Amino acid sequence: MGPFKFIFGFLFLLLLFYACPRQPVPDQSLEGTGWVLLKYSLEDGILQEPGAERPVTLKFQDDRASGNTGCNSYFAGYEAKSGQLQFDGIGATEKYCEGLMEQEKHYLGLLEGALSYTVRPGQLEIISK
Repeated sequence: MGPFKFIFGFLFLLLLFYACPRQPVPDQSLEGTGWVLLKYSLEDGILQEPGAERPVTLKFQDDRASGNTGCNSYFAGYEAKSGQLQFDGIGATEKYCEGLMEQEKHYLGLLEGALSYTVRPGQLEIISK
């Protein structure tokens, strides 16, 4: 499986595994897909690369979402229907990683606030509160 790439922002989370913006693919299932964070934007809109040695990942499998924040593993239930997306019961391991805890908190907060998603070939955009 080739390398995956991700991007996420304050009001949205854009996850990529190819950098090819295209037309939205209506109602494409997230089941069985995986994504890796490449860059993210905080409230001020400035793009940053994740500060972790391990990639920040998101995988959808068997009605569960899971991944790694660059420090801790996390898991949640999810429901994705007609472009709407909701994560339920997000939990994570509790390892402390110097310099990564704010990034982790922000990333998991965006997932927790997810409202909708759009899939384009190679891209997942998650709109968050």
